[in-house]
Amino acid sequence: SLERAHESAQRAVTLDDNNPYAHWALGSMYLWMRRHDAAIGELERAISLNPNFSLAHTLLGLVLHYTGRSKQALECFDRAIALDPYHPDVYLHFQAQAYFQLGRYEKAAEILKRRLTRNPDTDISRVLLAASYGHLSRTEEARAQWQEVFRVNPNYSLEHRRKVLPYRNPSDFEPLVEGLRKAGLVT
Repeated sequence: SLERAHESAQRAVTLDDNNPYAHWALGSMYLWMRRHDAAIGELERAISLNPNFSLAHTLLGLVLHYTGRSKQALECFDRAIALDPYHPDVYLHFQAQAYFQLGRYEKAAEILKRRLTRNPDTDISRVLLAASYGHLSRTEEARAQWQEVFRVNPNYSLEHRRKVLPYRNPSDFEPLVEGLRKAGLVT
């Protein structure tokens, strides 16, 4: 399906090179194909065509995060949220992910709690919150979040997440695992 989506996005750009949504779609496909530099190029093109395109700012931030540039990613997420005050709650997760990667666990936890208020049935934010609490030596709170992960999604798999997240450097996933280890949640 990724290949078909990629072909469709390429066709959209070919049909109308001035359509920011076409470049956004192609940038999205490039991210999941782990072609990070191509994704950045497409998203920058989308933003140049529509500087107020919140989705493109968000996706550019996500690509920058997955390429190890979380500080720059935060600027994109802040811009996306400013452009769309009714932004989807997942924007908060992305923002927290970047703060987490920068070692700002307290800030990540603060944002994740806001996301959980809006969407209590998210496993990914609960895992990230548990890891944040692990790094902060807040073991009981980490364990409570970890239990909630499996209430929300009994089939949650850390290894599956490791495989599917498009990090340029796979070791960038390890701070998450380390936070969970510190809380005694994984071996």
